[in-house]
Amino acid sequence: MPELQPTKPMLTTRIEPALRHRLPAVRCTHDPLTTELNRVLLKRYDFIKTTMLCQSQIADQIFRCADSEAVVLMLIDGLSYADVKRHAPQWLNQTVPVLVDGVSITEQGMMRIIGKPPLAQRLFDVGFRHLLGFTYWERAEELLTDRVFTGFGDQVRKVKSFDDVLAELDSDQLSGAFVQIVRMGLDSAAHRQREKPNVAAMVADIFADFERLITLFKRKSVSARLHLTSDHGILWAHEHALQVYEFSEAEHPRYYEHAKRGQHVLNVEFEGKAFALLEYPYLRRELRANEWGVHGGLSFEESVVPLINIITRR
Repeated sequence: MPELQPTKPMLTTRIEPALRHRLPAVRCTHDPLTTELNRVLLKRYDFIKTTMLCQSQIADQIFRCADSEAVVLMLIDGLSYADVKRHAPQWLNQTVPVLVDGVSITEQGMMRIIGKPPLAQRLFDVGFRHLLGFTYWERAEELLTDRVFTGFGDQVRKVKSFDDVLAELDSDQLSGAFVQIVRMGLDSAAHRQREKPNVAAMVADIFADFERLITLFKRKSVSARLHLTSDHGILWAHEHALQVYEFSEAEHPRYYEHAKRGQHVLNVEFEGKAFALLEYPYLRRELRANEWGVHGGLSFEESVVPLINIITRR
């Protein structure tokens, strides 16, 4: 700059190639997205929240980039950024880490992702008039499913497996479509499994299905924006030295359904109700024999989830 500059250290985060030889350059190789984040996540939560994409902002981001013939949102029930990083590193270049800005549970995570007004309604208003929803549950029997598919009318189809999803899409006209798919992730393995879960295999299955979905749109020559994200991650008990913070009969080991004072909690709100999240590595009770993992609290493993964005062309 031609103006007189203050005589103090200055930092520029952009390197001009022509001037590189005149200034010392430092490359930062630190990866902040590891379990070490748990050391500061509660203490620096407000700062971290301003520097990361938050779960409540996903719908806005999908809406802003809806410039293709079709939009697809694949919602995974339980998948952490940490498990993508470990078991599907080939996807990392296309993965944005997202902070779950609230309780890391399915009900709240799914509703934050679809946003208000629901993403389906927003996309319908700008021309995506063909709404297609796929889920394992009947809307009439499952309140959360009904809420997640608000605006889809009778275009929500119950499926047994992802094969059913692909078969339905293969026989449909996808131009002008918004497709929303709920797929099982790692949640059930965390809560209701006797044997140690094979996390790597389950992650591989999720991405194999996502690849099949991408291939279908390519084969049908439909330009699409395909997005994969999850409601929450999983803190695997067999991989961490979790500590019981209080001995109680609490149903939820990682959060409270009310506000709470204390040095190990973060108070948040959802739809006008207060909740308190326990920080890593604390639990409200001992885990049961079939609880291999937990979620609902505040940790890198539970509170950082992936957002993967793929574009297919005609």
